[in-house]
Amino acid sequence: MNPVEISYKPEHMFVGIDLGTSGVRSCAITEKGDVVATVAVDLADAKPSNSSTGHIHEQRPETWWAAVCRACKQLTQTIRKNGLDLTRIRTVCVDGTSGTLVALNHDGKPVRNAIMYNDPRGGENAAHLNQIASDHCRNHGYRFASSFAIAKILWLREHEPRSFEQTAFFVHQADFIVQRLSDCAGITDYSNALKTGYDLLSNRWPDWLERFKDVSSRLPKVVAPGTPIGNISPQASELTGLPTSTAVVTGATDGVAACLASGASHEGDTNVTLGTTLVFKRVSRQIVTREDGLIYSHKLPDGYWLPGAASNTGAEWTSQWFPNTDYREMDARALEHLPCPLLAYPLARKGERFPFHFEAAEGFLATELQDSVQRYAACLQGTALLERLALDLLDASTLKRGESVFSTGTPSKSDIWMQLRADICQKMYLRPLYPESCFGSALLGAKSLMGSLADTIQLLVHIDKTFEPQKQNSPFYEELYERFLNELKTRGYL
Repeated sequence: MNPVEISYKPEHMFVGIDLGTSGVRSCAITEKGDVVATVAVDLADAKPSNSSTGHIHEQRPETWWAAVCRACKQLTQTIRKNGLDLTRIRTVCVDGTSGTLVALNHDGKPVRNAIMYNDPRGGENAAHLNQIASDHCRNHGYRFASSFAIAKILWLREHEPRSFEQTAFFVHQADFIVQRLSDCAGITDYSNALKTGYDLLSNRWPDWLERFKDVSSRLPKVVAPGTPIGNISPQASELTGLPTSTAVVTGATDGVAACLASGASHEGDTNVTLGTTLVFKRVSRQIVTREDGLIYSHKLPDGYWLPGAASNTGAEWTSQWFPNTDYREMDARALEHLPCPLLAYPLARKGERFPFHFEAAEGFLATELQDSVQRYAACLQGTALLERLALDLLDASTLKRGESVFSTGTPSKSDIWMQLRADICQKMYLRPLYPESCFGSALLGAKSLMGSLADTIQLLVHIDKTFEPQKQNSPFYEELYERFLNELKTRGYL
């Protein structure tokens, strides 16, 4: 008798789509959290353009849609090649960059290029909003900036009245793709709507927006992330390969989606994304604000909040100060110098925003060294020391000590760096198996069928490796941390 090969075939699959600045990533996962397929597609016009009025950042929304169609076509073809029935795809969910603005006419077509999240033209409008919406800012724990979509809307109203008048709905990057997938226009989620000024506490557009009635009449309907709003339209099905039986659900910002993919789900859990910068999100049962504005909160379904912030300190120093380096090899060499008595604050740019705000802050290495490996080791420590200060501030602000840190970002692949962070911060660090934002979006889509968000995260997210803090170096790092704090105070940063 020939042996029978039994292969696992999932009952349900969920598709997540992540729109970044330079590309689109999509994945399909099962109800057990296994990745069936993943695809990455570059955007054709990802580079910003320049103008005589300053550096501007715009992209064509149609380019996003074309890239999404290519990614989904490749994804569905891979799923089919794996012998799986496409009708098992139950949901599709999209995340996008936070604060990116799209102006759509009554036919759902863009009236101009999208203004990206990092476009600075709304700075003066943001300053005006901080004056007229001071109570709103205080209650929500943030100040408006040029990165906010509402500042961009007011800039368009002032500088491009024709484009403004042609606009029926101002939406966000993820909303535009959701509309193309479902033919449901004028809908957003309250994760993306945060930077359009949505009142997360009252669950409505705020009263102060009535000062700009021509703006408030052009704002979309707001629902919770993960809300089913319709099915894939026949036209979108033909372009993407996704079956018309697939439900389209509202998504979130890319940062929130990444947090969901990290595995952080219990109150007190923290997601730290270590990339060019350090991004912190703490799971909380209530909104958290501070008078100094250092922390603001995203809102999640099921009564959860994500208080957090972003530091300019991250892994940027690796490429700035150690270019053309094999970082895996350098990590191993640096291990021989850890723990290191040298004090460093590896800020590669000028200015810090969290865990303290000081626009003139500059990085430092207390002792200049010729030995590049020792400098690298000191900078590894310095990043972790700054991370500890941020985690301590989150503990104090949320009145709860977070014991577990779910770490994402490329440097988190380094076991040496992960263990060092666990040792210095004295918390357990966990690395998820699939840390991509598209996984978080797929998970959010699955939540609409599988129950609570926390249960869905715990069921679908798998941990690759856990790092417990080692106690033998604890006294050394406690003393080094005190020296670090004293140096920051001496320089006036704290």
